[in-house]
Amino acid sequence: MIREFWVENFLSIRNRQTLNFETKSRDDEWASVDLGNGKRVNKLAVIYGPNASGKSNMLYAIQCVFEILFYTRSKRTDQVHARKAFALCQNSPTRMYVSFYANRIRYDYSISFNRDCIFEEKMDWYPNGAKSLFYERHFISEESQTDIKFGVSVGVSAKTKDVFLQNTLNNHSVLSVFEKIAFETDAKPIADLYLWMASYMHDVANSQNESLTRIMRTAEKDTRMKDFFLTMLKKADFNIVDFHTETKSVEVPIGAPISLDDGATVALGDEMVKMDKTKVSFTSEAGSTKFDLSLSEQSKGTQKFLTNLYLLYRALSENHIFLIDEIDSEIHDDLLLYYLNIFLMNSKESQLIFTSQETSLLNEDLLNTHRDCVFFAEKNHEGAYSEYTRADEYGLHKNLSLYKSYRNGRLGAIPQLGSPLLYFNEDEKA
Repeated sequence: MIREFWVENFLSIRNRQTLNFETKSRDDEWASVDLGNGKRVNKLAVIYGPNASGKSNMLYAIQCVFEILFYTRSKRTDQVHARKAFALCQNSPTRMYVSFYANRIRYDYSISFNRDCIFEEKMDWYPNGAKSLFYERHFISEESQTDIKFGVSVGVSAKTKDVFLQNTLNNHSVLSVFEKIAFETDAKPIADLYLWMASYMHDVANSQNESLTRIMRTAEKDTRMKDFFLTMLKKADFNIVDFHTETKSVEVPIGAPISLDDGATVALGDEMVKMDKTKVSFTSEAGSTKFDLSLSEQSKGTQKFLTNLYLLYRALSENHIFLIDEIDSEIHDDLLLYYLNIFLMNSKESQLIFTSQETSLLNEDLLNTHRDCVFFAEKNHEGAYSEYTRADEYGLHKNLSLYKSYRNGRLGAIPQLGSPLLYFNEDEKA
């Protein structure tokens, strides 16, 4: 779980902007997780704001810091695995900090970098509840090896330290070296952290990230997952009582248009392309009548809900961190509220961080009484950069509706719209 994150000089973010997910102990403890040492972290965080305010960019910033930790580079000429800095500060480094829990151990990581190299990075950890150095590195020069120091508590040997030193280029993190080198058993703390990120930290998700055909094919083979899907589809009132997949091998001429959205796998031959093509069918029920509809015949809302169900199933089965852009797209507000409540009441230590345009949620107790789960993003019009504020920082009285305060403009982060009267030429304007 992520406890806190801040970033400066990244995409639309110029000055340091912070998302803090810590919360105080409450009676409804299902909405947060006690991680020890007096730290309680929210399972849920939502970012509101008008279009082009930077909502998605904050998600991509969180994704970026973990990508740098995770992905290595094979050549010194490769760029750092990151996106562009703020347009007006291209010559200044990007800085990020994230405090997170992996396997219930806290890690604090900070980094300074540009597209060409990492200037410095440092990771502290709390293996026994007390802060200790995990590792730190400093840039020396383009031609020199980076300076790396491991903390005593990590317990790596001199030989392992030397392997990291020899294989860490200036354009990737020290931790990411684990991806390309086989280490001795003394590197277990490094392996544990790296493998946790590989399994439980996810990129920004939307309906295009995962083939829905592959999702349904996986669900059909997993009895527990299929039962979950069918139960949720029934609760969501979609009238779907079953689904099944059928895979056939077909051949089409080379050069013919091929869509992979149906889960096809391709093998090239001399003149033909052989494909394993999967069809997904859903059995619907109307009174005593049952009939099948294909995946393409389902509404966009149904398809989006099925994709979200896959994320929800994983979040309830294990402890994942999901970043979801526009979670409300194509989903009715009541169904979205139901989805979020199921996540909160049934998950253990998973976390959903998402953007939304569905402001009606602010009128619900879920967010109106949990204001430290809500963030507002707006664009500074003079500096063209994004700013983020947590809802409980506005000082609103608890009896004041968060929804009404937002709609009335008291919290900012709403579109600044001009007159609806249009002038098409100077004569009309006159």
